[in-house]
Amino acid sequence: MFHRQSVVFVGLCIGVGLIGVLGGILPLVSDAEENWGLDLLYLLRGPVPPPTDVVLVAIDGESAAALNLPLDPHQWPRKLHSRLLAQLMRRQAAVVAFDLLFQAPQNVADDQALAVAMRGAGNVVLAQAIDRQILPFTDPDGGQAARMTMERIVSAIPLLADAAIGQAPFPLPKIPIKLNQFWCFHGASGNLPTLPVVAFHVYVNEVFLDFIHLMAEVDGHLKAALAMPAGEAVDLSTMVRMIRPLRDRFQEDADLASKALERLAGYRSDDVSPRTRRLMRSLIDLYGSGNSRYLNFYGPPGAIRTLSYHRLVNSHERGADLVDSAFPEGAAVLVGQTDSNWIKTHDGFYTAFSGASGNDISGVEIAATALANLLEGKGVYPLGLAARLIVLTGWSILAVAVSLYTGTVSSVIGLVLLSGVYFCAAFSRFQAVGVWYPLLVPILLQTPAAFVAGLMVKYRKASTERRNIRQALGYYLPDDVVDQLSANLKSLNLGGQVFYGVCLFTDAQNYTTLSERMDLDSLTDLMNSYYEAIFGPIKANGGLVLQVVGDSVMALWTASHVKEEIKQAACMAAMQICAAVARFNRKVGAHAMPTRIGIHAGDMLLGNIGAMDHFEYRPVGDIVNTASRLEGLNKFLGTQVLVSRDAIGQVNGFMDRPVGGFVLKGKSRAVQVHELLALESSAGDEITAVHRLFASGLVAFQEGRWDDANHLFHQVLRIEPTDGPSLFYIEQCRHHKHAPPAGNWGGVVRVDRK
Repeated sequence: MFHRQSVVFVGLCIGVGLIGVLGGILPLVSDAEENWGLDLLYLLRGPVPPPTDVVLVAIDGESAAALNLPLDPHQWPRKLHSRLLAQLMRRQAAVVAFDLLFQAPQNVADDQALAVAMRGAGNVVLAQAIDRQILPFTDPDGGQAARMTMERIVSAIPLLADAAIGQAPFPLPKIPIKLNQFWCFHGASGNLPTLPVVAFHVYVNEVFLDFIHLMAEVDGHLKAALAMPAGEAVDLSTMVRMIRPLRDRFQEDADLASKALERLAGYRSDDVSPRTRRLMRSLIDLYGSGNSRYLNFYGPPGAIRTLSYHRLVNSHERGADLVDSAFPEGAAVLVGQTDSNWIKTHDGFYTAFSGASGNDISGVEIAATALANLLEGKGVYPLGLAARLIVLTGWSILAVAVSLYTGTVSSVIGLVLLSGVYFCAAFSRFQAVGVWYPLLVPILLQTPAAFVAGLMVKYRKASTERRNIRQALGYYLPDDVVDQLSANLKSLNLGGQVFYGVCLFTDAQNYTTLSERMDLDSLTDLMNSYYEAIFGPIKANGGLVLQVVGDSVMALWTASHVKEEIKQAACMAAMQICAAVARFNRKVGAHAMPTRIGIHAGDMLLGNIGAMDHFEYRPVGDIVNTASRLEGLNKFLGTQVLVSRDAIGQVNGFMDRPVGGFVLKGKSRAVQVHELLALESSAGDEITAVHRLFASGLVAFQEGRWDDANHLFHQVLRIEPTDGPSLFYIEQCRHHKHAPPAGNWGGVVRVDRK
């Protein structure tokens, strides 16, 4: 049976796991994961502050109007850009990247002025265009046989290209779709670095030589391949030319990034500043990652610090102080067209924040966001294939376990709670470090699949069990009786009447050991003899044996109201059982089974109790559980017969002693318990002395006088060295002396075990 359950569990785990894996690779599901799951994470996270050292200079409608220029920024006179560069250099911009195309010459003087300004700045990066052409191939009959897409990089005019520190494309989709990624290296053009990557290198040029030295330490091939300069700094143009060879080397050696990070971690804090360490780590991550990476958006359009073009160009007229207060020194600056709706272009892109703001983000702001991500060394990082498989496999195991091994309602609650915990953990990782865990696949695909599969398995199991029960009844009852029970089960008149009763529970020691050592025939004969010793006194005193389970017996005495006679009969039966079991044990020798007894009295319901396909004629009520717990309490007190105060009542003719108040396992109220010692007629002076000393010790214990109680219990042991209750309370005194009970405890002992 266990093997079958294991097979079912493993099979369901594999099935649900495959659903997760297949869901993760299906384009429809993966697109939904990116469009909805990632959007939800952004929505919950909300906007975050971008780095202050990235500034966007916006070519917008406001600037066109203020400068009295045409709407198309490519028609603006380039002398304005030279004036802009002068203002940016006055503010010590670390790098200036133009997201504008300078493919055609304009006014010669203006072009030359811009070239002079760019050379003077020495840190300008220009954008390149990618011209895509589709070339058809025809067959001999003149029909189209195939098509080939050709890409051509279009640079700025030579005058400006020579003046710039570097050029780079920034390819983005040409249609307004949701944008989540950007190219770091354009693989179709031979690992050509894109505009944000080149601008990033210019910005971090002061640590680039340290980075090259680090790479030379972990890869000896790089020193010769890159022709490292001998000076203390790397020329910016040389650095830009080194980007592609570096990228090629990282792709050749897949372990190079991990080696470099390990070497960087070994640098002492005295040798490298935190800023240098952070920027070098960003460079390693850039070269070691894929050609594209996910953007970590800071918020809706306008989240990046933005200044209108005309405010900088005319800052001498409008107040430089006002502009300088919003422009940090040493910033990375991107210049380009924003507010994509003010002219008819397709430079606006839909992002996770577009729905909330109603605006699309411009291409230059995407470039600024990409540059800011590189500077901060942050991004959005989907789980790798191995990690994703581990997560989806682990989730399938959890979901199947909850669905298969809990009830229907419990499984629904459990799966909802598990999904909530997983979602909170995924959001926490996204918010903290940008790690993107899948959401839709585990929560909306795997979880319902596991629940439905669990329901089907449980339904089949329940159907099989019902068939087995009917088959089992057929072994003991005629077929027509079984059919009648099956047909009329729901109409059975279940229930009973309330009686006052006394419940007696017995349990034998050594039964488990004997059942392991003896053959079945011998064990059956032994238990039949044992039950004769138990049943005889019960029946002789008017009791009814209601239940026999293994070595345990439950007997009952009932009356319409409280009667001392039935208490007397139950106590007498207990004494006689002790005597009969003693005779039995002497007879069987090594197969002896000492027996413990518990007795309790109170109101109970007696009648047909059950539901579905099982019912019994038995008592229901607290007295049954309490009698069972009293029988088990004997193990802790070292006694044989324990009776509740309700059961001993006004009974005469027995020697008993109170052994304290106990909150039994599963109970909230204390039960006052007595030990039934012997018939009063057979009680000697020794029992009387033990009774008196123990009672005094119990009073001292309940009053919290641990030393007095301990002394009195030890006096009991001088008379009766094996007195179980005294040994029990000596240990309780020792415990409470070192850890006194809190509050008004009332001398009650809590028993948390059976």
